[in-house]
Amino acid sequence: MKPRPRKWAPTITGVLMSSRVLACAAGAFAMLLSACSDETVPPKTPRAVRVVTVKSEFLGETFSQTGEIRPRYEVPMSFRINGQLAFRIDNGSTVKEGDTLATLEKTPSRISVVSATAQVDEAKSEVHLTEVTAARNWELFAKNAISRAQVEQSDATLHAAKSKLEVANAALASAQQTLSYTDLKAGRNGIVSGVSANVGQVASAGQTILTLSSNTELDAVFDIPEQLWSNNLYDTEVEVCLISNPAFVAKGKVREVTPSADAATRTYRVKVSLESAMDGIPMGAAVTGKVILSPKRLFQVPASALTGLGKDQTVFVYAPETKTLMARIVKIERYAENDMFISEGLVDGEIVATAGVSKLRDGEPVTIEKGDQP
Repeated sequence: MKPRPRKWAPTITGVLMSSRVLACAAGAFAMLLSACSDETVPPKTPRAVRVVTVKSEFLGETFSQTGEIRPRYEVPMSFRINGQLAFRIDNGSTVKEGDTLATLEKTPSRISVVSATAQVDEAKSEVHLTEVTAARNWELFAKNAISRAQVEQSDATLHAAKSKLEVANAALASAQQTLSYTDLKAGRNGIVSGVSANVGQVASAGQTILTLSSNTELDAVFDIPEQLWSNNLYDTEVEVCLISNPAFVAKGKVREVTPSADAATRTYRVKVSLESAMDGIPMGAAVTGKVILSPKRLFQVPASALTGLGKDQTVFVYAPETKTLMARIVKIERYAENDMFISEGLVDGEIVATAGVSKLRDGEPVTIEKGDQP
């Protein structure tokens, strides 16, 4: 008979060998895991940011407006009487106080003076005659040669003669004053900025003959919108720059503001009294006026530093102790072209991130770019 094949049966030796193989495999796997865990991940390099150190200053909102140079005093000159114009100074002439600007034909006025003088002489003669008569009558009355009524009559005649002399003297003074009115004289130093009548023309009383403008006291005149008028502009300092020569800059103060707007332009006229001399500057020259309104202590920060934290306006402030960023809620007063002006939320000397703020996070460690070190 063929021998029956024997079934395999594990022996103690086989079991021990299998256990050793498993133990070796487990040990190798453990060593592999240990080797993997010993490899450390390199730390992340902090982001470099650009910053600026802030400092508060008294800053106001700057407005600019174009205007022109005008004389402070611009007086239309006219005669007080009628007459034919005999002389007139040329347009553009520089004059001093008391200089004659124009004259009328003097003959009619001189005739009036001569007539008034003759009336005064006649009145003086009559007064002299009545004085002699009254004195003689008093002597006769003392001798009882004439009655009191005659004495009183001579005294009344003398009083009337004296009154007539006063009237004649007043008429002479009036005639002499009328003669003086034939000369049109300058009331102040200035320049003739316009003429309205020529020699030979018959001018009526009150008709403008020429215009006298002050050439030493000048104003810069601006037409401003209601936005500026609403501020208290009186005594506000204004920097005036000549457009044709930007190197010329003068200081001035607002001295006059119209209370109502122009019907056509809806603007308000402002006159600025210039403090410095304007020698050689023509009247009517175009200028630019710059004014700073409502100055207050503000931080001027680049607009690129602004980010948002919910509904709040935020900037990132760098903390040198921890070398991290802190989100700071701020209040912005106003904006400029490339800057913003912050009124609350910052302190002098703090360091504010100014670039790439949309990618920054509160508490993030950063480094400061070379060249921006505070």
